Amino acid sequence: MKVVIEGMMPDGTKIQIEDWNENYDFFPPSSTIAAYAKSKMTLDGPFAPKAGELRRFEFNFKDAAETEMVFNALSSGEKTLADYKDKLYHPKYADCI
Repeated sequence: MKVVIEGMMPDGTKIQIEDWNENYDFFPPSSTIAAYAKSKMTLDGPFAPKAGELRRFEFNFKDAAETEMVFNALSSGEKTLADYKDKLYHPKYADCI
């Protein structure tokens, strides 16, 4: 995995574009955004998000162009993580963002 670009949302949430294609060729190049945000709620399970805990949330997109567009929208504050709930790697975490 390679970090392509790092950034921050206006609320202080760290985000980065990741390229997993080097390790897993079924991922399109530079198609992942990782966000390090505090979970808004607690889910059951020992490894599940807990309210207030800093957590890595992964969002996957169709290609590098879409990923860059979303990264810019998040960085500028035009969009929030909740706007991309349908792109979460773990959909069960949608209520946590």
